[in-house]
Amino acid sequence: MTDATITWLHPPGPPALSDAAALNDIHALLTTSTDDPPVVLGDIGQILARTGRPMVRGRDIYASVTESPTGWPVACVDAEGTTVTVRQDPGGPGLQVEITTRTAAEHDALTVTLDGRCLHHPCPGGHAA
Repeated sequence: MTDATITWLHPPGPPALSDAAALNDIHALLTTSTDDPPVVLGDIGQILARTGRPMVRGRDIYASVTESPTGWPVACVDAEGTTVTVRQDPGGPGLQVEITTRTAAEHDALTVTLDGRCLHHPCPGGHAA
């Protein structure tokens, strides 16, 4: 098993740089820098790192609740390439959770946890990050 890299969405502790200060630094960098674009992007990445924010795109996530044909509630969460549906198990009182991915890349990037235990990779060390 390979080691996974964890990028905390909100690292513990207060950020070293406020959002306003980061925007000021990025604005100053973009309006005054004569460096090559890769150097400028690296500098922007360092500014963002000091705010505690990851340099990854946030997904659009939509949630809805409908009814099954029998009148029971069905919750659906659509997170771009992944859909999660939660409904009562038609055969009993338990819940049925269905996760569907649209691409192999979505499947490979999916992490599923239950009560803090990793059920599907890429959880490092066998538990949720």
